[in-house]
Amino acid sequence: MKPLSDVLKQLTTPLHPTLKDGLAFWQEKILLNLLLVTVVLGFFTYIPSFALSLREKLWVIAVVDTLMYIFILFLFLRKDFSFNIRATGVSLISYVLGMVLLTTLGPFGAGPVWLFFFPVITGVLMGRKPAFQALVINLFTLIGIGILIHYQKADLFVPFNLKPWFLALKKPVEIWVVICLNFILLNVVATLSLTALLNGLQKSILAVAESETKYRRIFENIPDIYFETDMEAKVLEVSPSLEKISRYTRDEIKGQSLFKIYKDLRQREEGIALLTQNGYLKNHEIEFIDKDGRIACCSINAELVKKDTGQPERVVGILRDISEQKALEKEKKELEERLGRSQKMEALGLLAGGVAHDLNNILSGIVTYPELLAMDLEPDDPLRKSLDIIRSSGLRATEIVQDLLTLSRRGVITKDVINLNDLVSNFLQTPEYQKILSFHPNVVVEKMIRASFPYVKGSFVHLQKTVMNLISNAAEAQPGGGAIRISTSNLHLDSPLKGYDQVEKGDYIVLSVEDQGSGIEPEDLKRIFEPFFTKKVMGRSGTGLGMAVVWGTVQDHGGYIDIDSTPGEGTRFDLYFPGTRDLPLPEPEPFSLDHVQGRGETILIIDDVREQRQIAEILLQRLGYRTACAASGEEAVAWLKEHKADLLLLDMIMEPGMDGHETYKAVLSFRPGQKAVIASGFSRTLQVKQTLDLGAGQYLKKPYTIEKIGLAVRAELEKP
Repeated sequence: MKPLSDVLKQLTTPLHPTLKDGLAFWQEKILLNLLLVTVVLGFFTYIPSFALSLREKLWVIAVVDTLMYIFILFLFLRKDFSFNIRATGVSLISYVLGMVLLTTLGPFGAGPVWLFFFPVITGVLMGRKPAFQALVINLFTLIGIGILIHYQKADLFVPFNLKPWFLALKKPVEIWVVICLNFILLNVVATLSLTALLNGLQKSILAVAESETKYRRIFENIPDIYFETDMEAKVLEVSPSLEKISRYTRDEIKGQSLFKIYKDLRQREEGIALLTQNGYLKNHEIEFIDKDGRIACCSINAELVKKDTGQPERVVGILRDISEQKALEKEKKELEERLGRSQKMEALGLLAGGVAHDLNNILSGIVTYPELLAMDLEPDDPLRKSLDIIRSSGLRATEIVQDLLTLSRRGVITKDVINLNDLVSNFLQTPEYQKILSFHPNVVVEKMIRASFPYVKGSFVHLQKTVMNLISNAAEAQPGGGAIRISTSNLHLDSPLKGYDQVEKGDYIVLSVEDQGSGIEPEDLKRIFEPFFTKKVMGRSGTGLGMAVVWGTVQDHGGYIDIDSTPGEGTRFDLYFPGTRDLPLPEPEPFSLDHVQGRGETILIIDDVREQRQIAEILLQRLGYRTACAASGEEAVAWLKEHKADLLLLDMIMEPGMDGHETYKAVLSFRPGQKAVIASGFSRTLQVKQTLDLGAGQYLKKPYTIEKIGLAVRAELEKP
C-alpha cells in the first residue's frame, strides 16, 4: 500500500507552487485530485455511456463523451501546462456535460448536477470573479433553453439526432420555470457560500503567510538565540544565530541535549530548579562551552509552555551572549579601581610633597652643620666620628624624604644618560646589596645582562633604589632560601601591555627581577603599589614605601610595569624603560674645594626660613663669597633696586607674599640677565620649570652639601 500511496502523492503534488504559496498550492492540488478522480472513475462511467450511445444511435453524445475523456486525461498528464488553461478546461467540461445531459435526459437526470458543479468548481479553482461569470452563463443557458421550449424550437435538435425530453410533457414551460428557479437559487447560494469561504480563507492564508514571513525574518536575523526544548532539554528548534555564538550549526544541535554545553552542571541544576518553581527564568546567567572549547557567558530568559491539562510540555526562551558586556563591566571596574588608586596616590603625593619640603628645610641643618664643624677639626679628633654619624643619619633621612618626593611624582630631578647594565652590575657591589644578603644568607642572585643597547635617560639614584627595592622584596619572599634572577634585555613594543590601555611604540630596555618565593595573592596584587601597604612588620622590614617608590620611578621615567605572580611559585617584575640613542657624558673630575672657591662675588640669599638663610650664608662665606640675605621676595626686590648682586640663591616657596618665580620675574623687569640658582626642598615643580625658562641656570635641591652648593654657584657664575 505504501508504494501506491507514494505514487498517488506524486501524481497529485504540484510541480511549481509550494506550501509557502498558500491558496495557489491548494488550488493546484485540488485540480490534480479532481482530474485524477475523474480519469479513474470517469473511465468506468465512459464505457457504459459510450456503449449506450452507440446502441441508441446518439452519435453526438458518444463523440462528446470520448472527446471529454481524452481532454481530461490530457489535462491530468500535462501538469506543466498553465494552471489557468487547465482550470478553465475543467470548468468548460462540467458545463458542456451539463448541457448535453440536461437537453437529452431532462432536469431529473445528471445535467443539472453538472451545471450546478460548473460555477462551484470554477470558484474553487479560479476565484470569485470567474465563479460569478459561470453563474451568469448558467442563467443565460437556462433562459435560452426556456425560450426554445416556449417557442417550440425543438426542431433545431433534430439534425443532431437529439430527442429533447420536454416534447413529451404537458405545460413544459411552467415546469421548466419552477425547476430553473430552484436550481438557480441553490446554485447561487452554494456558489456565494463557497466563494466567500474561499475568499476569507485566501485572506487568512495571506495574513498567516505575511506573519510567517515576518516571524521567519526575525527568527533568522535575531542576534540572540531563540530555542525550544522538550522537558528533557532536547532541542526542538533553535535560531540560526546559534552558529555565530556557539560555533555549532543548527543541524548539529537540534535533537541534542542543551545540557551538554554547560560548563558547570550546578548552573544547570539551579536553572532547572528556578524554572520548575517559578515557571520562568529571568536574566539567569550561565557559562557554556562552544564548539571550539571557548567559554562564553550567557543570559537566559525562558518560560514553561504547558498543555491544556496543566502539565509542562516544553520550554521556550532566549539565550543572549553577554561575554562582551561582562568584559566591559570588568574593564570598567578595573578602570574605576585604577582611578581610585591614582586619586589616592595623587592625594598622598600632595601630602608627601608638602611634608618633604618642610623636612628638607629641617634636615639642612643636620646635614650641613656637621660638615662645617668637621672642617675645623683635626683628622684624628674624636668628635669627627660623632659628627659623621649625625651627618650620615641626616643623609639617610633625606633618602626617605626623597621616597616621599617620588610618591609626589616630583622625585626625578635629573635626566642623565645611564647604562642600565652598569647600574645593575654596580649595585651588586654596593654595601646596600651586601646588607640585603646578610639578612638572607641562603638567597643566591643570578645576573643575566643581555641588553645590547642599555642606555636610558633618567635618575641614577632612583633607578638604583628601584633595583634595591625589587631585590630586597624578592629576598624577603624566600625566607627559606632560593634564587633571584635579575636581567636586562632589549624589546620593541608595538602593542599594549597587561594593565595598560596603550603604550608608546618603540624600543625599550626591560629590567626583570624574578624570584621563586611565596608569590602575591590576587587581591594584594592590586594594592602593592599603594604607599604604606605591606604584609611585613612595619619598622622591622621596611616603611611600606618600597613598591610605591618603584611605581613612582617607573612613571617618572615614562615606563611600564608588568607583574606575573603565582601564589606558592614566585613573582616576576618586568620594568620597561624607553631606550635612548644618546651616549653618557664622561665621568666628572674628583671634587675639590679649590675648584669651587669664590672670588669675592656678592650673592643675595632669598629664603623665608631663617635657619636656611643662616646655613647658606655660612657655606657661601666659607667658600669665599660675600653674602646678603632677604626674608621675602618683596624685600629682595627692594634690596636689588639699591644694590647689585652677582647671583641670587632663590627659594621657590615663600609664604606669604611673592614666591620665587614671581620674585625672579620682578627682578628681571629692571635687572635683565640677572643670574640665579634655585634652591628648594620641594623638588621640581611647574614654577621651577617656568623660572628656569626665564633664565635661572641651576636647580639645587635641599638639603645641600658644601660640594653641591659650591658646584652649582660656580657653574652659574662662570656662564657668559
